[in-house]
Amino acid sequence: QQMKGAITVFSPPHLAALAFSAWLTAFLCRKSAEMSRENLDRMLKVFAVMAVLFDPIYWIWEIKTFGHIKLATTLPLYLCSIYWIMMPFAVFSKKSRLRQTAQAAVCTLGLIGGVLGLVLNVYINRFGFFHFVPIRSMLYHLLMVVSAAVMWYSGYYKPQKRDRIACFYPVFPMLFISLILNRLYGWDYCYTAGGPGTPLELFSSRMPQPIFLMLFYGVLLLFIQLVFYRRFLPAFNRETVQSEKHPPLTAK
Repeated sequence: QQMKGAITVFSPPHLAALAFSAWLTAFLCRKSAEMSRENLDRMLKVFAVMAVLFDPIYWIWEIKTFGHIKLATTLPLYLCSIYWIMMPFAVFSKKSRLRQTAQAAVCTLGLIGGVLGLVLNVYINRFGFFHFVPIRSMLYHLLMVVSAAVMWYSGYYKPQKRDRIACFYPVFPMLFISLILNRLYGWDYCYTAGGPGTPLELFSSRMPQPIFLMLFYGVLLLFIQLVFYRRFLPAFNRETVQSEKHPPLTAK
C-alpha cells in the first residue's frame, strides 16, 4: 500500500535531515582522525554489523505488512545493496585482496549511492517523510556515506592502482543476475528496466535498454576514475598524519 504524503523530497524535514547528515559525516570524519587504529576498526565493524541488519528488518516489516516479501523490489540486488554485502569484507576479512576490493567498492560506489539515496530519496514522495520505509532508507544511505567518508578521511582505505577496476567487481555478478531476472520477470534491479519512478527514467525511456545500460555504467565508472582516483576530492586523500597514525592492516 502506498500513501501520498504532504512531506516530499526537499521539503523542510528532508532538508533538515540532509543538513544533519552532512554535520554527522563531518563530525565522525574529524573524530576518526583522532582515534587509535583499534577504535577506528571497532567503529567500522559496528557500522558493518548495522548495515547487514537493514534488509532483514525491512523483510520483517514487509511480511507483517503484506504477508510476504515482494521479490520484485526487495531482493538485495540494487547497486546500494553492494554496500551491505561488501562492508563486512571491508573490515572483517583477513584476505588482503578481498579486503582491498571491498573497501574500494564501499568507498566509491557506496559513497555515490549513499549521497544520491539521501538527496533523491524516491520513497519520501511515495510515503511521506515520517514513515518506516523512507526513514529506514535515509538511515541506510546515511550509513553508506558515513562509512565511506570515514574510510577516506582517516586513511583507513589506501587506494591502489588496481582499485580503479576492482571497485566495480561486485557490480558484474549483480548486473548479470539482474539481467536474467529482468528478462524473466521485467524487474528493475540494477536499473535493468530503466529505473521507472526514478530520475533515470527520463533518460532510459529515450533509448534502447542495452544502450542505456552501457551509458549508465560507463558514465558511473568514468565518474569514479575522475573523482576518486584522479584526486579531484583532495579532502578525501589524507596521506600525511592520518596515514601514519592508521597504517593499513595486513593479512596474517
